[in-house]
Amino acid sequence: MAPPFSVSTAQNCLRYWDLADSLKINMIVALWCGMEPSDAGGERLSTHCMDAKRAAIEDALYSDRLDYIDEGIPTGDGTLWMGGDVTELVQKNRLRIQRDSLRRWFDDMPIDDRPSFLYQEERIQQELPDGSEVAEMNSNMGIAIMAQMLAESAGKYKHGERPNAAQITEGINERATEHFGGDKHGLKAFHKKITKALRLLEEQKRQF
Repeated sequence: MAPPFSVSTAQNCLRYWDLADSLKINMIVALWCGMEPSDAGGERLSTHCMDAKRAAIEDALYSDRLDYIDEGIPTGDGTLWMGGDVTELVQKNRLRIQRDSLRRWFDDMPIDDRPSFLYQEERIQQELPDGSEVAEMNSNMGIAIMAQMLAESAGKYKHGERPNAAQITEGINERATEHFGGDKHGLKAFHKKITKALRLLEEQKRQF
């Protein structure tokens, strides 16, 4: 009988997925849903959550928002036919999605979702000792207050009476581009963190 798979063991194993530059769709869906790909047994498991995430990935592939590696479609003479249509490659499970492209896709996603198999910083956060939630809350409060101060200092960072998360993110990204060039740090999607921080600040204020 196999030993139980503890949470700490699962977290440790996630480090090795960092070594993979590309992943199959089934692997991505399983890891995104917090499962081990081996649990799927190579089959296409189906739950409501998994089907929704698979559909999102496939749609991104069809609309050229994800870069992939063509593994080739086997032919009758034992060779591989390269250059097949992406729809056929998906149906026959003959492509691998490039990790960097997958992470950029998550960064640009309107939903605040950072799966730990892609984001080392999320794994570190999950492994922090008790009290880390307080540190995260303080970080969010700091971001929200800085956003409010920036909005008060310049009208373009305001939308009505509230900080404009999109405009603030644009300003941050422009400054980051001057320093680093391009979106190396996923800052184009920072508006999601600002929006979350502002929401949490309002929730905290209502408690006092």
